[in-house]
Order: sequence, then structure tokens, then C-alpha cells
Amino acid sequence: MQPMLHSNPPGKWFSFSTMKRIALATSSAHPTLNDDDRLLIPALRDHGLAAEPAVWDSPDVRWEVFQGVVVRSCWDYHHRLEEFLAWVSGLERAGVRVWNPPAVLRWNSHKGYLGDLAVRGVPIVPTRWLARGERIELTRVLREEGWRSAVVKPAVSASASGTWPTGPDGAGDDQARLDELLQAGDVMVQPLVDEVRETGEWSLLFYGGQFSHAVLKRPAAGDYRVQWEFGGSAVSAVAPAHLIAGAERVLAAAPGDLLYARVDGVERNGQLVLMELELIEPHLFLGWDERAAGRLAAAVTRL
Repeated sequence: MQPMLHSNPPGKWFSFSTMKRIALATSSAHPTLNDDDRLLIPALRDHGLAAEPAVWDSPDVRWEVFQGVVVRSCWDYHHRLEEFLAWVSGLERAGVRVWNPPAVLRWNSHKGYLGDLAVRGVPIVPTRWLARGERIELTRVLREEGWRSAVVKPAVSASASGTWPTGPDGAGDDQARLDELLQAGDVMVQPLVDEVRETGEWSLLFYGGQFSHAVLKRPAAGDYRVQWEFGGSAVSAVAPAHLIAGAERVLAAAPGDLLYARVDGVERNGQLVLMELELIEPHLFLGWDERAAGRLAAAVTRL
């Protein structure tokens, strides 16, 4: 994918010495951001903001020199959650503005947020929650729920990390794996969502609370995961109005003022069923819509 070119709008000239500085927080594995997030730098410059990548756990970054920090390619946060949240809290105590807001980042870091949204009326994939340290047979869980196929996930994870499929025939062999997960943290078990393989998983992108564009993701043949590292694909798609409305209801049930949000779900019986609400470091598919980076940059200026 070729980067999109940006230039200052006619009649607008910005001096870098007077621009507000924005840090785009990333991980040490992506010190210059990924190709998609880099599109945000010229878009912010067009709006009078000087943006630069900054590795979130680097001791060399002076965060206090920035007027704001936008969390972006911090894709290692779930492996070091306590450290990541301590960094967020440190910025908060120092008076450095962070987007999404620290309270939102903390809330969204554990998939228990799905239960919160369900209580508020958001349709979610049926979920069996297992607490850290709990001892329970996986075969029992599947039998009680009546699921012929299921997916086991850590409650703190990203990009399908630590996620695996199971079923009644293999649950006995998978027990040790579940026990190990439960020693490390909370676990969720969900039925395999057939719609992901049959019609695809929708990602609806919102910037500053406004719908921007949508992407339809599909897994590779024989798989259930839509992420690229597992052979999945993502294409621009026109989301039906009722799915956009469903995503807006999800955001209305979420806490805080959001700079960015990615609502992931499937269409079932004419409504959006939520799979994930990504508010920490989601891939925002800026390169899938030529105006997306500009929309996000404009949302930053309104904060």
C-alpha cells in the first residue's frame, strides 16, 4: 500500500516552532510506527500539530514536552499490562493528556468490559467467564453451555494471542492448557462464531465519536482468526446503516470521551453482535479510506 501524500492547505503555513507537539505512542518493535499509523503524521501537520512516534517504555522520552499522547502501536501492552497501566497512570499524574483517556484504557484492558456492555443492553457473543485460579473441567463448560465448538481466550490479550479452538471431542486433551491459562489470569470461553467464516467480521471505525468507514475481515480457509498473521484479509466495505447504528449504541454504552474506537462484530438476525470494542491500540485502517487520517487528525484538534 502506497502512503498518501499530504501538504499544507492553501493559505495555511505552520511553523514547527509554534506547533503543538503530539506523541504517537508505540512499542519498541515498531519504533517508527506501522505503515498505517504513519499516515497520521502528515495529516496532523496539515492541522497544525507536530506528531512524532515515541516508544512507550523508553526511558529516554520526555513525555512532559508533549501537549498530548495518542496511544497507537503499543501492541505489546497485554504482555506487560501492569507496567503499561503504570505508565498511563504516570502520564495522568504528570498532567499529560492521553487519548484515549486513562480511565478508558484501564477499563478496556480486561475483556470483562464485554460483560459491562451486556448489562447495558449491548448484544455480545455468549460468554462463560472463568476466574483466575478456578478449577473446572472444560468438558463441563461445553456441556453446560451446549456448545459443539468453542474458543478459549485469556481475558487480557490482543491479536488472538493465547486463543485456541476446542470442542467436546478435544476438551479433555485441552484441559491442561486451560489450567495453565487460569493460573495466569481470568479466561473467557465463547462459542465459535460461524458468521466470521460465512459472511465476515465487521470493523466499524469511529473518530471523535463520528463514524468514519468500515472494513470487512475474513479468516483464511479452515481458520477462524481474521488477523493477518494467521492469513486473514481485510477489505474496504460499505456498512449497512443498521450496523452503523448498532455500533453507535455500543459507543453510547461505553465510558468516557473517545478519540478513536473500533467496533468489531458480526451481523446476526439483522443486528450487530459485538465481538470486541477496541479502545487501546486498534489498527485503525487509515489506509483503507483516503480521508480517514484527516478525519482522525481533525478529531485530535477538537480535544
